[in-house]
Amino acid sequence: MTTSLGGRVVGLTEARRARELAALITKLGGVPYSAPAVREVLRADRGPALAVLDEILRGDVAAIVFLTGVGTRAVLDLAAETGARDRLVAALSGMTVAARGPKPLVVLREAGVGVNVVPSEPTSQSLVHALAGRGLEGKAVAVQLYGDDNPVLIDGLTALGARVRELPLYEWALPEDVTPLRGLIQELVARRIDVLAFTSSPQVRHLFAFARSLGQCDALGEALRHRVIVASIGPVCDAALAAEDVTPAVRAPKGTMGALVHAIAEHLASSSSAR
Repeated sequence: MTTSLGGRVVGLTEARRARELAALITKLGGVPYSAPAVREVLRADRGPALAVLDEILRGDVAAIVFLTGVGTRAVLDLAAETGARDRLVAALSGMTVAARGPKPLVVLREAGVGVNVVPSEPTSQSLVHALAGRGLEGKAVAVQLYGDDNPVLIDGLTALGARVRELPLYEWALPEDVTPLRGLIQELVARRIDVLAFTSSPQVRHLFAFARSLGQCDALGEALRHRVIVASIGPVCDAALAAEDVTPAVRAPKGTMGALVHAIAEHLASSSSAR
């Protein structure tokens, strides 16, 4: 079965990897419509993160998981602000250090931190598999969060017997310029977008919250339930959609953006051949 998007317009609410995702859609013959629904901002309350950092510096944490490049830099910067960056780097050398993908890996290597675990795929589920057998039962494991809960990773580590210590450093806000997001909602309601792809649950929540502020929530929900093909990555994103009574027609077979785009193309091809 050919994997082509056939000139369909694909709406995107991804922010961090928007260009990469748009390039893939273009490569597969689609037309990307990018309107980020989220923006990363540092948390005002850094108390929880500082508490976990203190545990790491005391040697009370056996392993740490870095999920994003931005978050990894934020951890190092937080330590630097308290004059403890060198102590943190030294503490990490005595721990199991895991990086979900290439971006945190690059930041850690630049800082001189050795990385023990890199999963075969940059997903939370792959991280859990890669950490299995590392003797984490009963030990504290710090997890650098990235603006939202990560039940796949947290529950997976807990199932391994680890005592998870969440390290929250930033959270999600609406973009400073919401003009593209307003345009996306208008295009969806006007039936000028064929597919809408979500890669995280905050994107779903922000899109609907912003639509409510515009008085367009009902119209948006109607469009996504009946006229637009909705695509989603992962059960957390699915749950956010379910809260708005939207069921995705396309689900990525694994938690990567490439898998999501190819799944969209395959869905379109199947729909066309069934006609």
